[in-house]
Amino acid sequence: MAGPDLPPSLTRASRTAGLAIRRRASGWLAAVCLLLAAHPGLARSPDAVETESRALQGEWASVFYEAPREQRSGRYKGLLDRVRQLRARHPGRAEPLIVEAIILCTYSASALGLDTLDMLEQARVLLQQAIDLDPPALDGAAYVTLGNLYRRLPGWPILYGDKQLARQYLEAGLRLYPDAIDTNYFYGEYHLDAGDMDRARHYLGKASHAPIRESLRISDLKLKEEADRALAELRAGRSGHSDFFGLFTPAFDGR
Repeated sequence: MAGPDLPPSLTRASRTAGLAIRRRASGWLAAVCLLLAAHPGLARSPDAVETESRALQGEWASVFYEAPREQRSGRYKGLLDRVRQLRARHPGRAEPLIVEAIILCTYSASALGLDTLDMLEQARVLLQQAIDLDPPALDGAAYVTLGNLYRRLPGWPILYGDKQLARQYLEAGLRLYPDAIDTNYFYGEYHLDAGDMDRARHYLGKASHAPIRESLRISDLKLKEEADRALAELRAGRSGHSDFFGLFTPAFDGR
């Protein structure tokens, strides 16, 4: 599957790179480098849409990490209704799309049913749309989430899991936010799965020392905890692998 185009607001060089992404998966890193060259300052002041999206993302984290399992499905449903209302009020914004996709992933895992596969496909489409609209939105969360979906889900004919695409999306997020806790943690976890322990140590170490974002304090603290645990396991000569974030998506036979 080809990657998404970059948004039309970028320079001609970045738009050309975006088209190359569709033609060749290998164009991902070059495209992101061009994006960074065109937009050297990714930091921006949040507006009302971003602020509300981050608040909903924070509520999602509270449910995912802290709510009793039997309460999660109903609370995800409530969050899904609210983020869809936000999206309807602000079409063309990437942030609500990203949060809706994240909620769909965990909702599909907590309320297994006939629509599980549809929810996961909806999540993928929403994340691709968000990248088309605004690649840096919510600290590159679309890249991280999409990379995790490609990494964790089974491939064809069940779903769309693809380790190569997983790496490309995770690397794209890391290029945008090289010092963020989530981009480093999940790229480190990718290398744990691949058996590259040196790279795993490097990126998990960066995640361990990354600053905690106040708007995502619950999830960032958990990521730091998991990074520290994995590093301790690696120092002890063990794999360091944890499947905690396997809870993010449903489990499938043969995964």
